[in-house]
Amino acid sequence: MKSIGIIEKLKGFSKQELVLLAVILSIFLPFYIFIIIFIAYLIGLIYTGEMKGILKRLSNHAILLLFIGYSGAISLLAQNVMGMVATLGMFLFAIFFYYYQAHLTPKFFRLVLQGILSLSVLASVFATLEHFQIVKKFDYTFLSPKMQVWHQNRAEVAFFNPNYYGIICCFCIMIGFYLISTTRLRWLKIFSVIAIFANLFGLNFTQNRTAFPAIIFGAIIYLFTTIKNWRAFWLSIGVFGIGLAFLFSSDLGVRMGTLDSSMEERVSIWNAGMTLFKQNPFWGEGPLTYMHSYPRIFAPYHEHAHSIYIDTILSYGVVGTVLLGIASSDPIRKLIDMSQVPSKRPILGLYLSFLTVVAVHGIFDLALFWVQSSFIFLLVMCSLPLKHSMIAELVD
Repeated sequence: MKSIGIIEKLKGFSKQELVLLAVILSIFLPFYIFIIIFIAYLIGLIYTGEMKGILKRLSNHAILLLFIGYSGAISLLAQNVMGMVATLGMFLFAIFFYYYQAHLTPKFFRLVLQGILSLSVLASVFATLEHFQIVKKFDYTFLSPKMQVWHQNRAEVAFFNPNYYGIICCFCIMIGFYLISTTRLRWLKIFSVIAIFANLFGLNFTQNRTAFPAIIFGAIIYLFTTIKNWRAFWLSIGVFGIGLAFLFSSDLGVRMGTLDSSMEERVSIWNAGMTLFKQNPFWGEGPLTYMHSYPRIFAPYHEHAHSIYIDTILSYGVVGTVLLGIASSDPIRKLIDMSQVPSKRPILGLYLSFLTVVAVHGIFDLALFWVQSSFIFLLVMCSLPLKHSMIAELVD
């Protein structure tokens, strides 16, 4: 009976929305398959004639386009090939998410969140099989010999790297909290609780140490934003207790024993990143500057500076970072406006918890700068323009 209800629910959406949903949910496939689907979808928008209108309306976002253009220009001048590729990806994401925003409704947004949470449960099952070596990891060496498996005993599912999967688990847990807070359907509440624990197990199998404080702080921020009373305090204590239980009763706890040596490595990467920043502090050399320039100072190879804060100023310099800050001012203003309306607390909590996860996780890593993790992050954050005027719009 439940499956019949879901089918009837899907019939309430247009063919255009269902195709968009299919593209969105393909994010759980290996990244190269998703990229093929993603590009094919954008080509389809050109074929239908919708792309012209999207580009015309996107031109109104001058600061965002200026930042993307700036990123491309400095990457070109620095001969940073991967930076140019990443900048092209930013532009394609800007096109897609502008189109996504234009077709987004509260009803479709909830369907997207439920779809992501459902597939995250399947991902956690795969993570379990991967952890116990029942299935093999995805092999990416056919794309490049450098894409070999480095993390033999850490689950990464279809997300290329355990840290990328880790931050996605954090996002899905926050989505689970949000759906519990905003649904009147008993089955969805139960399913969301199951999904939260499934993603906790998936997160545990990644052995991602950075995600542990990120998920704790993210959950606490969500609870205090949404509830704002003594229950939030006790629920936060419960979340912290569950987190500690997972930490000290798992392989993640064992891996915490190597934290000292890992911190030494991180500090050396940060120092190298700051050394590169001082060589070009104002302009930067584009995305993935560390990977492009590390041989210049004989630093160890890494894709990035393992800190969202250091990597941002390193890649875009002072000028680019200021542009990025200006581009972020409008979303920040929307969040401040939402904080004044009590009925918007659940969705505000979701936004703030996502930002908290990124801010805390970003101290030690740059897991957000990946196709799949950034896509899921933007699926939620780009819903900000929705007119969530009443709590009734947000519930099933």
